[in-house]
Amino acid sequence: MNFSACTTEFFLRSIIILLTSAITFCGIGCEQTKTVHVKRGAGMLGLEGAIGQDTVLEDGSHVVVVDELPKKKTATEKAAAAKKNNKVAVPVYTTPPYSLASLPPAPAPKKEPPKELKLREEERDGSITLRAAMPEHVMAHFLEAVKNQEYGPFYSQMLSDEAHQAYERAGGEAVFVEWAGKNRKELLVFLNRMGSNWSGSEVVTERVSALRMRYRLDRRNLPDIRFEVIEIINEHGGVRLALVR
Repeated sequence: MNFSACTTEFFLRSIIILLTSAITFCGIGCEQTKTVHVKRGAGMLGLEGAIGQDTVLEDGSHVVVVDELPKKKTATEKAAAAKKNNKVAVPVYTTPPYSLASLPPAPAPKKEPPKELKLREEERDGSITLRAAMPEHVMAHFLEAVKNQEYGPFYSQMLSDEAHQAYERAGGEAVFVEWAGKNRKELLVFLNRMGSNWSGSEVVTERVSALRMRYRLDRRNLPDIRFEVIEIINEHGGVRLALVR
């Protein structure tokens, strides 16, 4: 090998170390090939060859003379190329990518507002449903039944089991209607007086048992009122009339 050839190879090896811009590897099982591009005109390195000149060194490396060095791809360009070749890495999680403990607790379900109790409900077929949750409700239903002489719904729904069974043994609803009609005037005075003074001093409250209450009207200012006492009992999820005397 002459001196000129040795000098050229020396400079080429230097270029491989200093100006490596593109390295290409073949797959597993084939021989590794390294290609280096150098810009034409680097006279001080002894490379004045023509564009495209390919010099192969002893180690198999290729040195190719180019007019312009290939531009390096930006990260965005590399990502676009990878996406185009369907090489976008998809993360595979073996555990949730977040901490469950760091998540805020689920909001508590909103409580539905209590439904308004309908004391009286008339159905399309004409039937009437009465409801009572407090003694005052029973008094109001009783007053309306006597005032309007509409006794059927009150008899079937607002009498206690005890009172209802007693009337059934005596003849049923007809006996109750007859009694209420005969005492209608006195019942209206009594019920109106009780209702207007329910929370006043004229109505005395007594507990008969755990589920039964007695309400007594002070008749000193009304000596002519026939009725004096009414008793209310808790039954079947509501309150009902147990006694009037």
